[in-house]
Amino acid sequence: MDQVSSEPRILNLLGFFCPVPINETRIALSRISKGETIEVVCDDHETLRDIPLLCERMGATVLSVEENSGEFTFLIRNSKSSEAL
Repeated sequence: MDQVSSEPRILNLLGFFCPVPINETRIALSRISKGETIEVVCDDHETLRDIPLLCERMGATVLSVEENSGEFTFLIRNSKSSEAL
């Protein structure tokens, strides 16, 4: 049985530009268990395209994307076991 964390881990990537947000998100997803979520906060506009593409490749699910004053918050669920990533 997979354990699911109720509170997402927060990955603050404000001030970093690609490829850093993508690489750090990939690392974070590979370190969490299936069913766990991470919250990625960044301000690089390119991440609006790149993070969903990364999630698609890794089998993760983007649950939501919010924008607030140029900051983007992605809520992402790991849909695969870490061994599969």
